[in-house]
Amino acid sequence: MTTLKQIFTQLNIPFAYSHFKKPMSPPYIVYIGNGQTTFAADNTWHYRKNVYQIEYYFDLKNEANEAAIEDALLENGFNYTKSEDVYIEDENINVIYYTV
Repeated sequence: MTTLKQIFTQLNIPFAYSHFKKPMSPPYIVYIGNGQTTFAADNTWHYRKNVYQIEYYFDLKNEANEAAIEDALLENGFNYTKSEDVYIEDENINVIYYTV
């Protein structure tokens, strides 16, 4: 299975797991583990899937970048939910949250 890191490497958007060591200029992606979805019955694990939160930070709206992220996720078998555009006033930046 393709990893998120492999998917993000193919995009022309800087990315990091958890955080960047130095401040970044938008756009950029940060992703982090967000638990695991599981299903077990009859003393057997039938389903285990790690859940991740992807944060796409931007200053100017770029629907092509959003489409590239979403297409790459879907093409590699990741279903996702997407938030609205969220403005973070203290940082003067926008973010969209994806959960996969």
